[in-house]
Amino acid sequence: MRQRIRRHTAFWAAVFAALSSPVWAQSSVSLTGTVDLALREVKNGSLGSIRSQVSGSNLTSKLVFSGTEDLGGGLSAGFFLDATLLPDTGNASGLSWDRRATVSLASRSLGELRLGRDWVPTHLVWSSFDPFTTLGIASANSFRSVTASRALGQAFGTTAAANVQNPTLRVNNAVEFFLPSGLGGVFGAVMLSAGEGGSAGAGATQGRGGQLGWRNAQAQVAVASYRTANANGEQAFTDTVIGASYTVAGWRGSVAQRRWSYGADRTTNTLLGLQGPLGTGQLRLSWLKADQQGATAAASAADAQLLGAGYVHPLSRRTALYAHVARLKNEGAAIFTVPGGPAVSASATAANFFGGQTSRACEFGVRHHF
Repeated sequence: MRQRIRRHTAFWAAVFAALSSPVWAQSSVSLTGTVDLALREVKNGSLGSIRSQVSGSNLTSKLVFSGTEDLGGGLSAGFFLDATLLPDTGNASGLSWDRRATVSLASRSLGELRLGRDWVPTHLVWSSFDPFTTLGIASANSFRSVTASRALGQAFGTTAAANVQNPTLRVNNAVEFFLPSGLGGVFGAVMLSAGEGGSAGAGATQGRGGQLGWRNAQAQVAVASYRTANANGEQAFTDTVIGASYTVAGWRGSVAQRRWSYGADRTTNTLLGLQGPLGTGQLRLSWLKADQQGATAAASAADAQLLGAGYVHPLSRRTALYAHVARLKNEGAAIFTVPGGPAVSASATAANFFGGQTSRACEFGVRHHF
């Protein structure tokens, strides 16, 4: 009797192990992230300069939880939770998953369906051509300003919250579909986001758009567009990007253009970038121009140009030192600035009037992956 019980016990233990082991082997959860801190100085013309410690100038300081489960038959499920860290102040943004929070179902042959908060297609394409990936003082980020860009300000308001939440970066309540890999280098995606009764300036964007491109080991071409229906007023805001890059002997040159449109206002950002090996590190160079058009001659003359340079020196596979410099010259009454300097105003009667002046900056930092 005891032998029969032992045999039955061993049998069911073997069955349980056979059923359970593949599930454990085919599932994975990982914790990764980056800590990036830099010392920065920004001088805004006659208004003086500010020195500060900032987070995320080479790569965003972040904490990422992600996981996948193999469902068999080429299918998988996954999640991605990505939170901004601010190690300069010890703040973790309340550990909200502000950068990305998604769940997905994917097929190797059909593509991926993704739900949640995610990057808009235009930002993904635009940052892929920027040598600085829109981070730090030398990147295109200086032109993503709701106070200096009339198109952004008119569409989403000019508050600090609008500058963070306007849908040129990320949107909430998104449904996305990504093409599968293995299409001869072709990639693409479509995105829909539901406003759910909120405002785009508060992060609740009612929008639609997508991206389409092709790439191989040397070249990439891509286009993207996103339309926000619930911008301020009755008009829609449109964000479009087109770009191309080519790599020769380790040096990658890129050219891209991004246009923000709202009513009579346009801000067209043009980018020329170059990056490649120098010594044991990498040299990065960028030239950007913001060309504005508006209902008046003064609005159309409020343009700006930015020259940026940087060097990244790896200390190991996970740790690097870096240095960036930038010069942003305004034209007309434009008030674009490198982030981190003294507050500026577009009012000619204000003590901190900045129209037409130059913003200069430098920063030195260290970045570590974990």
